[in-house]
Amino acid sequence: MRSGWRLAVVMPAYNEEANIEQAIGSVPEYTDLLVVVDDGSTDATNGIANSAISARGLVIKTERIGVGGAIAKGYSEVRKYVESQEAIEEKWAIVVMAGDGQMDPSDIDALLEPLSRVPFVKGDRWAHHEGLGKMPRNRKIGSWFLGALTSLASGRKVRDPQCGYTAVTLEALKEWDWVNKWQGYGYPNWWMLNIGSNSIPFESVPVKSVYRNEKSGIRVFKFLPKISLLLLSGLWRRGWNWYVKGSGNTPLPSRLVVSSTWFTSLLVLLTLPFLVWMENLSIVMLPAVAGLMLVTWKLDQDEVQRRMIN
Repeated sequence: MRSGWRLAVVMPAYNEEANIEQAIGSVPEYTDLLVVVDDGSTDATNGIANSAISARGLVIKTERIGVGGAIAKGYSEVRKYVESQEAIEEKWAIVVMAGDGQMDPSDIDALLEPLSRVPFVKGDRWAHHEGLGKMPRNRKIGSWFLGALTSLASGRKVRDPQCGYTAVTLEALKEWDWVNKWQGYGYPNWWMLNIGSNSIPFESVPVKSVYRNEKSGIRVFKFLPKISLLLLSGLWRRGWNWYVKGSGNTPLPSRLVVSSTWFTSLLVLLTLPFLVWMENLSIVMLPAVAGLMLVTWKLDQDEVQRRMIN
């Protein structure tokens, strides 16, 4: 038990032969279960993991389903284990620690503590007193940009959306049917979109940024457009459901005002190039668009708070 929780750790890994033994060894002894998910590694990751794993762990093999899919598979294995051990009545928390060893185990207690109040806790490397450490500059810029987009799309403040160091209760996972529906690198953004659209409470806690000589599998210029499109489509979907369809009992005045300002903003943005080509109206139109979006954002934040309270 740790902070009143039985603890399981899910560790996704792909071609981490240089880091997987150290990552497994860093998992604290108080952990009840460690599930390493080798997602189709072509190097010695699987063999090293099987040699390093203890009696409290297991190694699962998947075939390149993506890091999000590997984590979802790990969650599923934890659930099977708990049910097979007839420990379903106990409180279980699941922490994700990557196979590259970039997560400091001393932060686990900080991730577990808020679970008595919320079902999901997310690490925030920006908030740590050491900052982002040796994170490459292009990834810092990309992280900031995606943080702004994720916050807008989800309606919730998310400073470090790409941090995969998280804790979730097993009880919550049983209720969420969207967990395994995104399998690639953008799974943290997918989670925050669903956390936001379903008004699920969460907290962020400072975690240390650990960077050595690891090479990320993310290709920034390919990754950013894909995830940006995911976030923009998520923003559109949430806006349509909340304000056009009125799901969640959105008050009628909010529906009317937000729908009108939102669609007017989009219409002006879409027609702006044509208007600029016809006449030089950009100086007049851009402040109008900014004003409409500001009103939309403020009303959306009021609706987010209303749903959280209810």
